Amino acid sequence: MNSTSPALDPADPLIDGEYIDADLRLGGAGRTRRKMIADGRLPVPDGYVGGRARWRLSRYLAARERLLASGRPRRPGQSEAAAA
Repeated sequence: MNSTSPALDPADPLIDGEYIDADLRLGGAGRTRRKMIADGRLPVPDGYVGGRARWRLSRYLAARERLLASGRPRRPGQSEAAAA
């Protein structure tokens, strides 16, 4: 029996919003990320630690792959050519 808590799984760590903002190069102090969560482009947080939203890395990476494969610009007003 595995005694490791699923919340502490080193193979699938928790990440915060700053990680997502930096990875997707989002600006707006989290506002863009919250809009992307609201419209379904990013998953809702898996939980909160210290009042900050946290996601499982695996869930974020799956959402990121869908987002990048969709071909939609990540930022409002960004042209398709600039997104590539």
